[in-house]
Parts: sequence; structure tokens; C-alpha cells
Amino acid sequence: MRTIWLTCILSSIFAQGAVGDVVIISESGEPFRLYLNGEWLSEAPVTRVEAHDVPEGAQRATIYIYPSEGRVVQFRTTLHVEQGMIEYYAIRKRRNQYRVALYNRVPKENVIPPTLPPSTPSTPTPPPPSAQTPPTGGQTQSQNTTIIFNPTIQVQTGGGTQVNAPAGSSLPPSPAPTPHSGGSAYTGPCNCTVPMSRESFLQALRTLRQEPFDQTRLELAKSIARQNCLLSQDIREMVQTLDFEDNRLELAKYAYDFTHDLSNYFMVNEAFQFSSSREALSRYIQSRPARQHCQPGAFPVSPIGTPGAPPIHRPCTPCMSATDFSQAVTTLNRAGGDLNRLSIAKQIAATNCLTSAQVRDICQLFGSEITRLDFAKHAYLRTCDPQNYFVVNQAFSSGTSQQELSQYIQSLSGR
Repeated sequence: MRTIWLTCILSSIFAQGAVGDVVIISESGEPFRLYLNGEWLSEAPVTRVEAHDVPEGAQRATIYIYPSEGRVVQFRTTLHVEQGMIEYYAIRKRRNQYRVALYNRVPKENVIPPTLPPSTPSTPTPPPPSAQTPPTGGQTQSQNTTIIFNPTIQVQTGGGTQVNAPAGSSLPPSPAPTPHSGGSAYTGPCNCTVPMSRESFLQALRTLRQEPFDQTRLELAKSIARQNCLLSQDIREMVQTLDFEDNRLELAKYAYDFTHDLSNYFMVNEAFQFSSSREALSRYIQSRPARQHCQPGAFPVSPIGTPGAPPIHRPCTPCMSATDFSQAVTTLNRAGGDLNRLSIAKQIAATNCLTSAQVRDICQLFGSEITRLDFAKHAYLRTCDPQNYFVVNQAFSSGTSQQELSQYIQSLSGR
């Protein structure tokens, strides 16, 4: 009897050292809560959870997923933990079915441990959930939930990024994030107001590059975009971290709704390898106007007349700045072939108010007269000085093209 009792004690002591860590992320970006070993690992739904010092072996866990629509989804799973290792699991959704899959495993000594601020007393742990009574509600319960992407960066829902201070230290109140690369002076169309600071973005980008799998990297990039306000150059850099062209296009479309300087979104085209991707992004943007403006009247809205009547040209404001136009020309020159340039040029016109002279200069970048005429017609309703549109004729080498453009403009006015 004493032998059995001693064996149990030794086994218990040995088991305390046989632990590992578990990291679970939501690939689809849907927030979730994890109940493991008798405790909740997050007070509110999040997209990533870390569990430290989990006993070695098979661990039963219950996951509650909070989709944007519909009821809470609950399912049980088994997490296998190996001593001294960090197990990376992903919650994946395939054909409306959720499953948890192991996608990476690394030794703990290869990862720098997190330095979190001293913990504060927590509220009593809620009792274990039962299958019949899942948490109510289908939405995220907190707008300030902290989601840990790696030991040195925390991204908070609702925008903004904060860096952890070492344990036991204190930081003075930090000022509001400073926009980078022209964010503060931007007055064009936008989908968010205060862009993420450059320092915070670079930290998020490093976290993104550490993900070993392209699909996981895509979902993490979506999460970063969804929880922050980004600049076009930020999105281009995130898109370039992806290996597969389909994933790059998916991220470029998704991040458009979380972009500050939409007038510069043509930069994102530089991240694509194929012209078909640039054309697909251009078509998408032309069908998706900005949801809000940085300043009233700053977005080039397509003119609309009475139903059935020709469109009326109402000049849009403000005109595209010389600096932004120079960057746009640089991007167009890098694009190979007229079809690629035309696709990007139409995207630029969709989110900017061009001057007639700028339309002329873009037309002169095309080698084909047909392509020049195509863009000249397309850009007319997106100019800020339509009274000067006659200068666009300087881009044509054929009088027939000039005449066709003139007839097109007259047809729009009903003449």
C-alpha cells in the first residue's frame, strides 16, 4: 500500500514537469472561446488563444465559436501536448463544418517567452459549460479584447496597436498613434480615419512573416486588417508576404474595406505576378465605392441624372495632387503591356479625381491608340476640370480618335 502511495506521489511530481504549450488560432477570423482543463482561457471571444504549461498527453477541450451570423457553435476536441513543445492548432471551416488541426510544432526553447505586465486578481472561474447550455449571443462580447499574435505584440480589436512592457515596469501614457507616410494630410476617399503607425505595422508584419503556412498567414493578415486602419503601402507589403497568387488577390480585396488612403490603392497592384490578378482587383474596386470620406466632398462620385437620362458631369474634388500622380505614373510604368496599364489606370480613376492634363499624360503611356481612346472615354466622368478636357486630344495621333472622343462626350450631354 505504501509503495502504491509513493508511486502516485512521484508520478504527480514528474507530471508537473511534463508540460507543453498550446496555441490555437481561428483561420476564418471568427472569434471563439476555449474551455480547457476546468477553466476559460479567454474572458471574451478572440481569434487566438495561448495555453501555457499544459500537461503532456491528450487534453479534452471545448470550443465555442461566435460567427458573425447565426447561433454559437460548440464542439469538443482533443489537443495532444508533448513535453517541452509548443503545439500550434488551427480552427478550420470546411463546408460549414469546423475542425481543429495541428499545423506546426516547435520546441519551447526556440521561442522567446512573453514578458507580460503583472497579472491582476481575476474574477472566480466560471463553472464548466454543459453541452445543453452554451454561452448566449452570437457577437463578440467586448470591443477592446486583446488578441496576442506573438509574445511581443498585442493587437486590440477596434484599431490601434500596443507593445507590451516588461514585467514589473511601467510606461508613461503613450500619445495617439502617429500616421505614417502622409496619413495625417490625406483628404481623399477612405474607409477608416486614423491609420496604424509605421512602428506598430512593422511589428505586425514581422508577426505575419513568422507564420509558416500561407493559408494561416492569409487569415492572420485579414485579422490585422480587420482590427486596424491601414495605408495602401501597408497592404501591399502584407500581400507580398503570401506565396500563392489566389491568396494575394483575396487579401487585396478584403483589405480594401480597411484602408485609409484609397486614392493610393493602385500601389497594391505591384504585389501581383499576373495581369489577371490586377484586372480582377480593378473590377472589384470599381464596383466597391468607399463607405465614408475623410472630408466631405472628397470622393469622386459618379454623376447621376434623372432615370433614363444621360449622365451629367459634375466635377469631383479635390484634384489628384502632383505628388500622388507622380507615384501613380511610376506604378503604371512598371506595369508591362497596355492591358495591365489600362487595368491599373482605371483603378486609379475609380478612386481619384484626375485633371484633364493627368488623363492626357496617362493616355500617352499607352502604345495603342485604341487603348488611349478607351481610357479617355472612361476617365471623362472622373475629372475635376471637364471644361479643359480638350487637352486630352493631344495624346492622340489620329484625327479619327479625336472625333470619336468628341462624339462620345456630346452623347453624354444628350446632344
